[in-house]
Amino acid sequence: MVKRCSYGSCNTDSRYPERLGNVQFHPFPKPARNLEKCMKWIGLCGRGHQLSLDKLSNHSTAKHIYVCSKHFVDGRPTPAHPDPLPALTDAHGNVKPARRCSKFGPKLRPQPVPPRKTLRVDRMPDNTETISVGCDLQDKITTGEIATESLMEDTTTEESTPLTETECTDDQPQMEEKREQMEEKQEELERLKTLLAQKENENDLLRAKIRTCQAPYPLTAEVINNSSVPDYFRYCTGFTYDEFNKLCRFFRLPDNDTVPQTHIPLTYEKLDRHIQHMPLRQQFLLVLMRLRQNFDLKELAFKFQIDMHSVSTLFSSWIDFMYDRLGVSVWPHRDIITENMPGNYKSEFPTTFAILDCTEIKIEKPSSLLVQSQTYSNKSTDTFKSLIVCDPRGSIMFVSTLYSGSISDQELFRRCEIKDLLKGLLQCGYLKKGDGLMVDKGFLIENDVKELGLNLNIPPFAKSNLQTPVSDVEMTKKIAKHRVHVERAIAKVKQFKIVSGRIPNSMLGNINQIWFVVCMLSNFQQHIIQA
Repeated sequence: MVKRCSYGSCNTDSRYPERLGNVQFHPFPKPARNLEKCMKWIGLCGRGHQLSLDKLSNHSTAKHIYVCSKHFVDGRPTPAHPDPLPALTDAHGNVKPARRCSKFGPKLRPQPVPPRKTLRVDRMPDNTETISVGCDLQDKITTGEIATESLMEDTTTEESTPLTETECTDDQPQMEEKREQMEEKQEELERLKTLLAQKENENDLLRAKIRTCQAPYPLTAEVINNSSVPDYFRYCTGFTYDEFNKLCRFFRLPDNDTVPQTHIPLTYEKLDRHIQHMPLRQQFLLVLMRLRQNFDLKELAFKFQIDMHSVSTLFSSWIDFMYDRLGVSVWPHRDIITENMPGNYKSEFPTTFAILDCTEIKIEKPSSLLVQSQTYSNKSTDTFKSLIVCDPRGSIMFVSTLYSGSISDQELFRRCEIKDLLKGLLQCGYLKKGDGLMVDKGFLIENDVKELGLNLNIPPFAKSNLQTPVSDVEMTKKIAKHRVHVERAIAKVKQFKIVSGRIPNSMLGNINQIWFVVCMLSNFQQHIIQA
């Protein structure tokens, strides 16, 4: 592999062994590993116009860029002297970059100008004021020896015009002054060139930071909240801006855009650059928008300026995290339920603390005929079924996993873990023997509930085919009036469009977690019934 030294005008090259000797090559720092050191070496080597971050980031060109050992204090980078010596410097310590090559080929250097011959002055007699000055430059300088036209003009003028001693004495300070001015201008030009190279290096550094570290995420909670569209934040997420901030506090996220994120409460399936630099509040906003409006991956990737794979990874990881965080027991003590009961419910059913109902969500038609027969329900479509339990105010206290749509309500009650939960509540005193549950007709679970020591409030005409007494009719109306709370709670859950439409087969892998999360998130919205 060809190795070339990139220091100043050094021509050490591995293709020419006669130049090498005991010289060793040390690789140039790469921007991806140590950007600051790379920029420093570019400045020290004096080739800011040739060495760029793009060239050093490209493996095909960077593999030929080295600095030889001749330019290090110890012959190689050491802890005491890790960087090469500065390239050729002027009197002011400014780095002189290597000569820039012309695109039309090498420049022809001008011929060296021979020094002017010392003027010979012959003094005339004392009574003569003017003395003639003779120059014999005409005999010594030929046409080929003089490189520039300006020098020819100066020589011709000197030969044709005789100088007096006074004029020679007066011209000498002027020439010295002009020479000093030219030197000052040259020094100023070198200083400006060095300053320009430094500014170009700074611009390259800023561009690299923008490309690698600063990904734009224009859609934030504050942008949506300040929208001129009425209730646009609630439309996108299902919550008000204040409710969103309360949710952030619950999930241990910053509750405003000025609070720094010091704790990452979740782990990701695969961490990439987009996810790593995206603020957690915006990640949470993305998840809520997907749950509420069921935006597809392409639309969310466009809104948040990330790729589709990052959207999928974010959503799956956040659903698992929210499922674990919301999976704590939310069944309150019977005294708390009694304290928050609506007045008319408390007067009619003071010891009934839970309302039960089943609901179904639609799914795509499975390809397996066996699965089709299991998921086909009486709604003439393929569904999943779940049991939901809420308190008298309509807050969800229990959500079962999803079962195939053909299962009956009674069988679902027996298979899900609700019976074990009720036993545990009775043992710890959250419920007492004789407390009641409320269900609709068709929920034939009276025997199962009595085995637990609880009562079941069910419309009376569902028990018998005999003529229904007036008292039973009144009881049926009362139960129907209060049982509607669980139906309204289910309707609030299905306002999350990710579960209100037909669930695609690609989502069935984590549909249980999604279903549980949207059910629990509905509790953070405004209560159906105010106490």
